[in-house]
Amino acid sequence: MGLEAKREGSFPEAGAPLLAVAGLARPARNASGRWFDAIDPDAPPPQRPRSWPWPPFFVAALLFVALGQGLARIIVPLILAGLGGVVRYLGIRARRRAVALPEKRGLHLAGGRLTYHGRKGQPPAVLLDENQLFGVTLLASPRRERVVVLLSSPSGTFYIGAGFGPATRRAFAPLIEGATIVTADEGGLSAIGPDGEPLLLAPDAFATLLDQLTALSPGCRERFLLTDARGLTVGLEGHELRAGGRTFDLRASIEWRAFVFQEPIGQAVALYQGTWIRQGTNEIVLVCLMPGLTPSPEGEGVSLASLDRRALRDLRLMQGPPEDPPPTEQRVAVDRLVMLPIRSALDKAPRPTAQPPRARC
Repeated sequence: MGLEAKREGSFPEAGAPLLAVAGLARPARNASGRWFDAIDPDAPPPQRPRSWPWPPFFVAALLFVALGQGLARIIVPLILAGLGGVVRYLGIRARRRAVALPEKRGLHLAGGRLTYHGRKGQPPAVLLDENQLFGVTLLASPRRERVVVLLSSPSGTFYIGAGFGPATRRAFAPLIEGATIVTADEGGLSAIGPDGEPLLLAPDAFATLLDQLTALSPGCRERFLLTDARGLTVGLEGHELRAGGRTFDLRASIEWRAFVFQEPIGQAVALYQGTWIRQGTNEIVLVCLMPGLTPSPEGEGVSLASLDRRALRDLRLMQGPPEDPPPTEQRVAVDRLVMLPIRSALDKAPRPTAQPPRARC
């Protein structure tokens, strides 16, 4: 009952820590549930085991037995056979080391719970639990060759990434074309796990994980749950946006605009992006640092002509004219990775007729 109430728009209390469960054992490879291997794109290819030629020692020993004379006919074959045995043992041990499975890192989804398993000796971390509301937000680089999923819940946030080449981009186009694009310098696209190591999945495993999370919570793709610096919820739940202790109904008429402003910080000047929102008596300004001087991907060697319609729309939503800094009491700091998903949700909401038109392609 509690979970059903939350799905109707009641946000959970935020701020619960990420759970590290020391008693949670690493699942066996054939355990129930689903295991997702974390891949390391920078890992060197496996080396072919060194060849250890032991048969010549035994052949030489047999020749000495057949052709040798005196005491050497007995001693030399024994020495050669012993050396051959040592060489054979070294070869077997080298092959075993080469074929031994490397230490596995990855994710385990079972019993409605998603856990991260780092290297041996580190306790698993519970990332998501179906008994808690959670959100799944897809983010991608402009050409969608890098895609990350932002998992958010009262337990915290977590990033999982995947790389998509030309062939896999075509194969998984329905999935990755729904991702909101962000500029390539965003740190979230690095997808670093709780242990500080990269967490990347193969494209097919990435898609399977998203399908299974969506099956656990059908509305998770339209939801995220974060907190601001004051510990208040910043979240999107279907048609409800909550930030700064205020709630906005995205099914009703709402005013909003994007802009940029700058403020001095010591001897430097910081450039911010802002999203002003007003509905009735509720008025706030979402702010975050700009990822760069321009949201255009041209500086990354990406032509605008190579981007799809959804990516071009997202680029337009990034744009905003310069304005004076907003009042401090209206500001709500948000993670810049969710600024564009918020604007995308606002862009779909009804607007007063005096508002500028929506960003469409």
